[in-house]
This record gives sequence, C-alpha cells and structure tokens, in this order.
Amino acid sequence: MVGKIYKIIFVVFLVFVCSLIQTCGEDAVNAPQDFVSGTLTYIDNQFTFNGGYYAVSIYGDSTNPFYHRPIRTDSVAVNTSGLTAYYKVEGLTSGSYYIGSTWYRKSDGHVTILGSYGCDENPNCSNPTKVTIPNYSGTGQLDFRSKTH
Repeated sequence: MVGKIYKIIFVVFLVFVCSLIQTCGEDAVNAPQDFVSGTLTYIDNQFTFNGGYYAVSIYGDSTNPFYHRPIRTDSVAVNTSGLTAYYKVEGLTSGSYYIGSTWYRKSDGHVTILGSYGCDENPNCSNPTKVTIPNYSGTGQLDFRSKTH
C-alpha cells in the first residue's frame, strides 16, 4: 500500500514537472525586440509648444521615406533644461523603418522633420540609417540630434 502511494506521488510530481517545462516561453536572452528607443538631443533651445508638440515619427522603408506620412507618431516629453527627450515606440511589426524627430501641428496634422536617425539635425539627408525589426540584439540607444524648429 505504501509503495502505491509513493508511485502515485511520483507520477503526480512527474506530470507537474512536465507541464511546468512545457509552459515555459522562449528564452528572454535572445527574444526579438519590437520597439525602438533612444534619446533626442536638441541642438538649440528655441522650443515652441503652442499649436503642436515634439514627437518621434516612424517611417516605412522606401526610397524617400520622409516624403511620406509616418506610420506612427508619438509625442515626447522634452527636458528643456537638458535639451533632451527620451523616446520609446513599441509594438512595431516586422520590417525596416526610419526614425525622425518631428514637430506635429495639431490644426492639420502636418508633420515637420527636424532630424533623423543617422543624419542628426539634417532633415534633407540622403542616407538616413534604416532600423530592422525584430532585432535580436535590441533596438535601444538609437540616439540622435535634432533641431527645434
């Protein structure tokens, strides 16, 4: 009788361990990243906060990405004393993107490019840096410089 109880306990334990192992997800060490993040550093302090807001905008992969509407625009909280703004845009689908520092005008939704990743404060740059999602090494620290107007 005691032997049967030990066998039942052993089977229950084995089932528990197997179910625990099966429910474990992927290894977080090499998990794909679906975000971009970094710090914008503004090269001057001529901030304008009336009628719009400073943002980071994500553009799709194309020959002239900044001549199209952005896929996503997220506002940033500007630190006017440090001339910086941290950004993080999450939930991006697989693909290649370009990142721009922008001013979003509320009245008509017009987006002005103030800088781009890989070109800093030159919005007319001919070779901005493309960012690919997912990225197994992370997509943080995509820092660049930007104008304020």
